[in-house]
Amino acid sequence: MAPELELKMDVKITGVDVDSRDWDVQQHKVEVYAEFERRLKAAFPEGLHVYSFEFGLDRGWHEDLGEE
Repeated sequence: MAPELELKMDVKITGVDVDSRDWDVQQHKVEVYAEFERRLKAAFPEGLHVYSFEFGLDRGWHEDLGEE
């Protein structure tokens, strides 16, 4: 089973705020992935394989989605 998941994670990165461009955020991919991996290892100590990783600024598109 290989579900596709989308997660939201708040990470404080110096020089990046809500007014930053997505390109500026992409320059910090190593930092973001390291924090993501740290949190995954804490949540899934038995291990988890990530096949792909994409990230960017939260634009709030999901706020109107509710549990059905």
